[in-house]
Amino acid sequence: MKKVVLFAFSVLLAFSAFSQKGVFDNAFYIKAGYAFPGGNLKDMEVVTAGAQFEVGTIFYINALKLPENMKLGIDATYISISGYANRKQAMNENKTDSYFRAGAKIGPCFSYNFAGNWIGDVFVKLYPHSFIMGEHKYNEYSAANQTKLGASMGLNIRYKALVVGYEFISGKYDFTHPESAGDMILDKNVSIKIPTSILSIGVKF
Repeated sequence: MKKVVLFAFSVLLAFSAFSQKGVFDNAFYIKAGYAFPGGNLKDMEVVTAGAQFEVGTIFYINALKLPENMKLGIDATYISISGYANRKQAMNENKTDSYFRAGAKIGPCFSYNFAGNWIGDVFVKLYPHSFIMGEHKYNEYSAANQTKLGASMGLNIRYKALVVGYEFISGKYDFTHPESAGDMILDKNVSIKIPTSILSIGVKF
């Protein structure tokens, strides 16, 4: 995982030397989003919504010769943090579950200037991140953490400083869960899929 992260940001630094100016200035952005988790969490009626916060930059590549209203670049998200809320607690337990993801993203971005200051972006990113699943029960907190390499894809519509976007994140996480088997407690491997759709709004500097 460390090699993947180091390689990705080495590529980012190399491409930043060829950044394009003009309507396609490098776009430093801050975005906040409303997340809709799916998969196992939605099926079990544990989570209905969450939130996301991101900071990053789109570095455009001047060396690539494209039509004036098109540009290819690298979209680097320096930090991406998201959390998910419970729908309801268990009927017979005073328990609250929490789910968090924290990491960075990097990948290619294609931008199209379709009118004036209006720009559309389409991107695909690798997403190295930590996933933390916590449980608060009877005033005690416990958590399990694992590191994954996920992926995301999405699009932005930008007008001057305003950014509105949609992103889809894929993710599958494996945990060991205790389960009763007669008089015994056995560890069972559980896979949790959390495909997530995110609607975001932000500003570009």
